[in-house]
Formats: sequence, structure tokens, C-alpha cells
Amino acid sequence: MLVLFFFLSISLTQVRVSPFGDTTAKFISCYPEYQGIEEIESRIVELTNKEREKRNLKKLIVDHHLLIAARQHSFEMISRGYFSHISPIETNKTPLVRIYNSGLPQYKIAENIAENTGDLVPILLKKEPDSLARIIHRNLMESPPHRENILNSDYTHIGVGTVFRDNTLKVTQNFADESGIKVDSVLVERKGGEYLMSIYLNAYILSIRVFMDEEKLPENSLEFYSSRIVIPLRINSGLHKIELCYKDGNIYRCEVRIYVQTSAPWNQLFQLLRGDN
Repeated sequence: MLVLFFFLSISLTQVRVSPFGDTTAKFISCYPEYQGIEEIESRIVELTNKEREKRNLKKLIVDHHLLIAARQHSFEMISRGYFSHISPIETNKTPLVRIYNSGLPQYKIAENIAENTGDLVPILLKKEPDSLARIIHRNLMESPPHRENILNSDYTHIGVGTVFRDNTLKVTQNFADESGIKVDSVLVERKGGEYLMSIYLNAYILSIRVFMDEEKLPENSLEFYSSRIVIPLRINSGLHKIELCYKDGNIYRCEVRIYVQTSAPWNQLFQLLRGDN
């Protein structure tokens, strides 16, 4: 008998970064590459894109970081015997943290998860993988919050990770918006009583303005390069919210938001995100 269980989807819109302890605090993957069932994964991506094409939405592009994060979560759920968006491992706690840990700093992401359990699962995996992928996809589409993530026009990229063990198949489907301004990497150096935080972006930054704790920083206090901004931060001044924004008419639209904890010990090379509020 094939039994299907589904959990609520999660959609998040902020990334929180809590460094800093090294002059080369790069965004890199913290996860090993787990083996997934590639045929099921690719078929779910195809079915997802067919649904989007029916509604004149852009097809999602497979992103390797999202795939890594998806497989990692599916592997963890199946190895630890749980089914939830919230991990019991603190450093993997939320979808936001997991996608960040994969090496992809994003600022709007979503996650769907699914589980198939029963004696028919290994049979379908071996003989009818396409049918199994269709079952998973159909149930996701029949659930309003999961369908909303699949058909959200904001998302541009996808990663699906499936892991099988003991008649149970766990599926994680990650989405991300990789349009607009993106952070490529963050480098930090200590100079006197300050941290100098260099934010590298995927675009030219001449029109970007920097806000810290809701206040716009004077441009003469910053260093601007073609795709890099250097922001001075006083050591041990607490938690700051850094936003990179561009002006649209009379308002500022902020596309990048980073939380910086300046009181972190210097000997911590890189402090992972936390999933709490």
C-alpha cells in the first residue's frame, strides 16, 4: 500500500549573516554531495516547468546549490527519521539556513517537502519511476501552499533532492529568486577598532545606496568599486542590519539584506546562520 504524507510549505524572504573572523569569509558549500535519485529529481523538475509553461510563467533553471541543499535535507530527514521543514540540527535548522549553507546566499526562497512510504515504493522506483514522480508532483499541486511555491513567478531557479531508504522516499524541492542584485561573496578584514566588510555583487553598484539599521549611510563613509562596496563597522557594536537599495521614484527598494553580528569572537572563522527570529 502506498501512503503519501505532506507537510506545509515554507516561504522565506530574508537571509541573516552572522560572521566574522577571517579576511576571506567566502560563501562556500558546507555540505557534502549526497547521492540522489536523479531520474525522479529531473522528472519532478520537468513536471514543475510544464505547470509553469501552461500559465505563461518562465521555466525554472536547475541550480546545483539548491540541489545540494535539497538532497542534504532529504538525506537528513530519512537518516534521522523525521518529516519537517525544521531540522533538529541547529546549524541546519531552517530552509533559509540550509540553502545558505549550500553556498547560495539568496533573499527569497521556498521549500516543499514530500514523503512516500510503503511496499510499492521500491517497485515503482525500479519499474515505474515516471509514475512515482507524477504521484509526487500531483499531490504537491493539489496542496494550495505547495502549488503557490511551484507557480510563484518570482522564483527563477529550482533544486530537487530525493533520497530512498527502507521503503521510504523523501523529497525536498527548493526554489530561489536569483534575479536582481545578488551577493557573490563577503570578505572581512580587521583594521584597528573596525571591521571593513567588502560585499561583492553580481552587478555594477553606482546606483546602489547602503542603509544600516534603517538609516542611509553617507556615501563619503563608504568605498565604492565597480561591483564591490566596503562598509566600515565598529567592533563590538552589536547586531546591525545592512541593506543595499536602489531608488525607484521617491522610494528605495532594498534587494539585499544582511544581518551582521560585530560582537562575534575573532577566532570564529565563520559563524553559520541561525534559524531563529
